[in-house]
Amino acid sequence: MSKKQRILVWLNVFLLVINISAFVTFLFMNSSSPESTHDERFSSDEFLKEELELDEDQYRQITAQNMKVFRAYQALLDRKCEINFELIDELSAISPSKEKMDSLLAMLGRLETSLKTQTVKHFTNVKEICTEEQQLKLDQLLREMMEAGSQCRYCNKINCSRRDQLQKKK
Repeated sequence: MSKKQRILVWLNVFLLVINISAFVTFLFMNSSSPESTHDERFSSDEFLKEELELDEDQYRQITAQNMKVFRAYQALLDRKCEINFELIDELSAISPSKEKMDSLLAMLGRLETSLKTQTVKHFTNVKEICTEEQQLKLDQLLREMMEAGSQCRYCNKINCSRRDQLQKKK
């Protein structure tokens, strides 16, 4: 067996191990996700209720709207997971197709855009229900979340050369 063939065999073994571990992780996460995602959503709603001092009617409206956004968000995450597995499968192929991988990557980009759109929709829905004072609190919360840690809020890099320039423009 040539050196190239041995490398390919070990690469295939390595990728097989990654596929198996990803599949097991997917099964494990899928079996526990209904409870955990419900708790995460509930915690998020509770956090907003507490921080924005929402009344019961506002909270009920936000929870109802959040359910719609959450279902769409979950469907997008599921599809993104499927495409990631397709990408791993293609990378694991003996002769991976660059065109297929480019297509999968483009699809992942569109899904990521859709996920961000759902996040924006959620916070827009929340903002529409809030009073002016609550909207100001929400704006502040969003800013704090974006500036969490030492990363640049624009590009998430820790050492961003543009951050100072962007802050001077304010």
